[in-house]
Amino acid sequence: MFCLPYSAGSTEKPKDEKPAGDRLDGNPFVLPIRFFRQYLSGADGDRCSMYPSCSRYALDAIKKHGGITGWIMTCDRLMRCGRDEVSHSPSIQIQQRFFVYDPVENNDFWWE
Repeated sequence: MFCLPYSAGSTEKPKDEKPAGDRLDGNPFVLPIRFFRQYLSGADGDRCSMYPSCSRYALDAIKKHGGITGWIMTCDRLMRCGRDEVSHSPSIQIQQRFFVYDPVENNDFWWE
């Protein structure tokens, strides 16, 4: 049931920085995500088993595909989070912890 570890270039977990680019500035779809990250995520703790985290995935999807499609992709990710992805996606080890590696690029197969 466990996937083989995906070897990352660095063993440090990258910081979830605010994405660069003006496509997210003022985007109303980003406001709930930023609210979650600023106020709720700290109280909930770092327990996401996916990499990148669901909130980071949401920002990446909205940046790449726009508000509506990005939001649909985010809802799909939240429904899959921690369930079937564990057996279908590769795992990645970051600082002695394994994560399920599921970036936006892995879910663009339908786009082309």
